[in-house]
Amino acid sequence: MKKIVVATGLIVVLIVLFYVGLHLFGRFIYNTQSCKQFNIDNIELRTGVDIPKVTTIKCECINNKKVSKFIIDTEKVDIVTYIANNDFVLVDDLYIKEHDNKNSTYRVVFNKQTAELIVNLTYKN
Repeated sequence: MKKIVVATGLIVVLIVLFYVGLHLFGRFIYNTQSCKQFNIDNIELRTGVDIPKVTTIKCECINNKKVSKFIIDTEKVDIVTYIANNDFVLVDDLYIKEHDNKNSTYRVVFNKQTAELIVNLTYKN
């Protein structure tokens, strides 16, 4: 009986440590403000916009502002489905998603004709 209790306790501790580790890793990615490490993951977490397969990436970080430009690989990504899945709003032939919260302000602009996705992200903290 004692072995079962110890084994169960050990399993619970391991599960909690795994969960805490994943949570801390997610926070690390969310708080990363560079173009080098976890750029796409950071954008996806902050904006809720999926960055699919891309052919080119350009990124510039200055102070608390990041501008990332992507060209989506239209051979591997269905553009119509991509637009629908990311809740873009059509404004003057551009698909836009923007929001302002306590941690950041973002504006994501997608051009369907050129498959260019531009993310303007301003970190507030």
